[in-house]
Amino acid sequence: MDQWTDSEGRVDVAAIMAGIREKIRGRRDLGLYTDEEVEELSALRLQAFADDAGIDPDLLSRLMADNHNWNISTDYRIETHRGGFKGRLVVLLKKLVRPWVRLYTDQPLSRQAQINLYLHYLCHNLVRELVRLQIEHTALRNRFDELAGPRGGSAGSGGGGAPE
Repeated sequence: MDQWTDSEGRVDVAAIMAGIREKIRGRRDLGLYTDEEVEELSALRLQAFADDAGIDPDLLSRLMADNHNWNISTDYRIETHRGGFKGRLVVLLKKLVRPWVRLYTDQPLSRQAQINLYLHYLCHNLVRELVRLQIEHTALRNRFDELAGPRGGSAGSGGGGAPE
């Protein structure tokens, strides 16, 4: 308990936080990330990809949500922008035609929804794996640098090739 207190008996919060930060930095240098940290890094990477592509941030938040409300659905609402009697008549006509239209649209829309969902999971898992591989690469590079020690400067130079 004495290591966490100063000479006046108060808890040294700055020293505790510095120790925690150092421990986290050491774990990250070794490539030891929790699943939550990998997910957070994956979400940041997906956000960066979306920013580069110029995707609307609202769409990205819908894509990242658990409820999949971004995907197409065969159960669409029938509505119109017209008001009054003409609007009610248009909605009634659309409802009467809907069963015949759905004969041709339900199967392709259902298939497209399945493809969309598969590609969504595929891309998300690929980004997660990319982040894990980058973490592993960083850990291996840190380990290599640690093992290489002070003699790392002369590895790339040296003869062997013919002068031009």
